[in-house]
Amino acid sequence: MTTLYDVTTLEIKVFSNASVYAALKKALPDAGGTLVGAFASDIGELSRVLILRAFDDANALVAARQKLLLSADPLGCAEWLVSLRSQSHALFPFLNPPQAGAHGRWYEFRTYGLRQGLLGQTIEAWKEAVPARHAMSPLIGAFTALDGEQPRFLNIWAYDSLEQRSQFRADAVKQGIWPPKGGPASLTTMTSWVCAPLAFSPMR
Repeated sequence: MTTLYDVTTLEIKVFSNASVYAALKKALPDAGGTLVGAFASDIGELSRVLILRAFDDANALVAARQKLLLSADPLGCAEWLVSLRSQSHALFPFLNPPQAGAHGRWYEFRTYGLRQGLLGQTIEAWKEAVPARHAMSPLIGAFTALDGEQPRFLNIWAYDSLEQRSQFRADAVKQGIWPPKGGPASLTTMTSWVCAPLAFSPMR
């Protein structure tokens, strides 16, 4: 059995945050899968909510997607939704599943596009480099994207503060801990959102 992860991104009407958060808290327990975390964007594209869920297999993930698509009121948020996007992922095989709990005040979602044919060697390079980098600040997970533009991968990091984020990233480069060997040359695109966990998020 292979656990798959879904990131559902809601673009919501400006200043509808409180209403959306209340609706999601009520709707997500019956939406399918296991809620890993729910986050609001603070740096990057604003008025976005990111929902990270785990599914036992592809059938369970597809069933939840179909339920969402057929709903007249997706996640109880139709009144405030501008757009909705779902993306499925597989955890890098050497990593442990993301765990609930307090990991940091801020969560950074970084998505990297890769040159063709380099995903396998990228995973191996991360396997070698992650332990030292994880010791500085938690790597919540790194995930291969299974749909949409390919290849690309998502990596999520937790920090106690934005100042800590800047310091740890600079220290990792200075010490030669990060980025992984050959990493920058393999990338084609990079995007980053810094998010805060919602009050009901299992990961906070």
